[in-house]
Amino acid sequence: MSTLEKLRKKFNEKPIPNDITFDEVERLARSYGCGVVSGGKHSKKIVDVPSGTVIPIPMHGKYVQEAYIKELKDLFAEIESRNREVE
Repeated sequence: MSTLEKLRKKFNEKPIPNDITFDEVERLARSYGCGVVSGGKHSKKIVDVPSGTVIPIPMHGKYVQEAYIKELKDLFAEIESRNREVE
């Protein structure tokens, strides 16, 4: 199992994990084709151009808060379903 597959598995665990770092979120977002934009020194934005979705993630501490992980899960699920329709 690749590190990206392990990361996706960890990301999709239930209950929502509270130990996902900003680096892990960036790596996952890029693997789904999303852009990662720095929004100043205290936040990052995950951008999905085809859907026009922008998810700002404030950087407080080392880990991403649960509410933002839920938003990202929804976005990644939308991207996966969109990719399945194309195939």
